[in-house]
Amino acid sequence: MNLKIMAYLSLFIFIYIASNNDRKSSIKLSVLFGFTIFLFGASWVFDSLYNYGGGYLFLSLLMTFLFIIIISALFVPIGFIINKKVKERSHVLFPFLVSSIWVICELIRSNIFGGFPWLLLGTSQSETFMNILFPLLGTYFISFLIIFIVASLVTFIHNNRNSYILLNLIFPLLAIVFLNILNIKFISSSVSPIRISIIQPNISQLLKFDKEYIGQIKEKYVSLIKSVQNVDLIIFPETVIPRIYNDDKEFYSSLRSILSNNTSLLTGIFRSNPQRTDIYNSLVLFDEYEQFYDKRHLVPFGEYVPLKPIFNFFAKILNIPMSNISEGSESQKHITLSGISLYPLICYEIAYPSLINLRDDSPGFIVTISNDAWFGDTSAPSQHLQIAQTRALETSHYVLRSANTGISAIIDPSGTIIKKINLNQSGVLQSEVFPSKGKTPYMVFGDYPVLMLIFIIMFIHFRQIYKYGF
Repeated sequence: MNLKIMAYLSLFIFIYIASNNDRKSSIKLSVLFGFTIFLFGASWVFDSLYNYGGGYLFLSLLMTFLFIIIISALFVPIGFIINKKVKERSHVLFPFLVSSIWVICELIRSNIFGGFPWLLLGTSQSETFMNILFPLLGTYFISFLIIFIVASLVTFIHNNRNSYILLNLIFPLLAIVFLNILNIKFISSSVSPIRISIIQPNISQLLKFDKEYIGQIKEKYVSLIKSVQNVDLIIFPETVIPRIYNDDKEFYSSLRSILSNNTSLLTGIFRSNPQRTDIYNSLVLFDEYEQFYDKRHLVPFGEYVPLKPIFNFFAKILNIPMSNISEGSESQKHITLSGISLYPLICYEIAYPSLINLRDDSPGFIVTISNDAWFGDTSAPSQHLQIAQTRALETSHYVLRSANTGISAIIDPSGTIIKKINLNQSGVLQSEVFPSKGKTPYMVFGDYPVLMLIFIIMFIHFRQIYKYGF
């Protein structure tokens, strides 16, 4: 069965059962529901810790279990709202309350302790009839809407098919149909395309940080770049060589010497400040001069250790390479290529639309580079790609994705994957892309509309509690 449909079905079963239980039972059920989601959807955390963190089976299992338990605990507020008492005493407001508390929990999960914006409900609906809503109101609003529709259906069934509640189902669907018919475009595309090439070398993570294999890794990149001709930009994945950029400039100079004068190269690197006190996960664009971008949102445990007094002991045992990275500055210079703006995002950053600072004065596209070899042969690379699709939809800009072991892809402004290289394959993507200019409503207002909606709903709810005592 289609997983997008499964999202609706599983939510219907969960909300139906939870809304027929008392608060205590509903809370337990909510935590169990969350645990099940992340047990199957984020089990790749174990693969990363075990395969690339020293092979400590018990410790990897323990940390994965604790991670899933902590994430599941964020479902407690959901059970506090989805229960028989709230449903019966506030059946008209019930679908709004359920949607609000769900999105609040997603927002908390996306930002607390570095954040984990994976498996957002709205993300699951890319490439559906809801695509039209992404550039208008963003992923969190789509999460809100899905829960609202499902909760309204449950309430409709519980309340003897009340025709008033039926409007909760009809109105959103009619609005979506209407918007799809209008199909308003907020972005203009450049007439002149940019010829790009994306490289996927498919280098095993077990070899990537082995000094004995650095020579072979370099040869692989040289071989791939020689196969590219007549392009304006070549994109390499994240941290192509596990050495500080200043210590290996000769390699990058040799790559540039292979290219024609009209071809630029963008590649992931590690670089440090002059004092060597800070190391950054960065990318550099070799054009007329070097332009750098330093990663701003780091991966917890993978690139830094949150709450060091608690977790530093485990981090030392796992000894994950390059796990003491510094954050890049929030105010970094724009990267441009022949008047075209490049909006860079490194790996985990693609999950955060607030990191995309679109400019009104020039066309551009989003470039995201990653090393998904950390995830092995799991569902994580596909999840990562789907997140990239939602950024393309929200911004109505092309997203060019280069990943070490995949899945590299060219995604158009409608979220459609034009070309891709599958997981664990080596290859080159070549295409023409048309830079986009302008901002969608979502990129102008962000998540403030859905936050204001939630605030109003919760205000009404707490006012009812104050006035009527429930």
